[in-house]
Amino acid sequence: MAERLHKLLAQHGFGSRREIEKWILEGRVLLNARPAQAGASYSSGDRVSIDGRDITSRLKVSAAAPSVLLYNKAQGQPITGAGEDAESGKSVMESLPSVRGARWLVINTMQGGDSGLMLLTSDGRLADALRRRAETIPAAYVARVLVPTPEFDVTTFPRVVNYDEETIEFENIEPAGGEGTNRWFRVESRRAHRRAAVRALFESRNLKVSRVIQVQFADIELPRDLPRGRSRALPQPRVAALYALAGLELPQVEERPKAKSGRQRAAPDRRRVAPDRRATGRKKSRR
Repeated sequence: MAERLHKLLAQHGFGSRREIEKWILEGRVLLNARPAQAGASYSSGDRVSIDGRDITSRLKVSAAAPSVLLYNKAQGQPITGAGEDAESGKSVMESLPSVRGARWLVINTMQGGDSGLMLLTSDGRLADALRRRAETIPAAYVARVLVPTPEFDVTTFPRVVNYDEETIEFENIEPAGGEGTNRWFRVESRRAHRRAAVRALFESRNLKVSRVIQVQFADIELPRDLPRGRSRALPQPRVAALYALAGLELPQVEERPKAKSGRQRAAPDRRRVAPDRRATGRKKSRR
């Protein structure tokens, strides 16, 4: 059965649907040795290559069950490549476990200087759908701020800032720890990807911000016991909830039949064995 090529490649984790559509327009994807066209379909027997590398065999394997990782990103850690400033000494992608027949894709995009909760998935469709819905997904951050006096009252602090030619209003700001004039505040937003605006919120009131950490995406909180530079798999019920949030059906992966063990293959044949009549004949002849 024919299937849209960009959708199939995204489901196998080669990239998000938007990325793959861009690759097709750039001529990086070949279908049967010819540049694939936008909206092209893949059928069994077709050959596909990306950047000159034949990936047909990977498309014949059923896509693995979709996975989502929680990752605690360190400040200064790059997403890809080596990072000298990263606390772990490795990039995010170098710190992740391998995934069969796919690669990890970032759901809530971050820059090298960002830190905190990062979500990654092996399904490009899920990553793309959640990125498109970032304006409707709530998020929360904690910011470390140098306040003028220890008695600073955050409840009197305005929750609105003009940033990037847009008026942004935050849902809530509340104390989150700290002592003296070096304080932490939790800032909640109705829209994800507002880290830079969180910093701008305080700096617009002449308050110095030393750090902004993302601690929540949708209803997923950064686990307190997850060290920086480490990842953890999101439980499948939570993965299903993310698919629902993205407006996608959770892919159903067919279970492969279990291979028989060597002991089972060597099981004795229980069929009735015919008697050896030659031996009987020899006994009679001796009488």
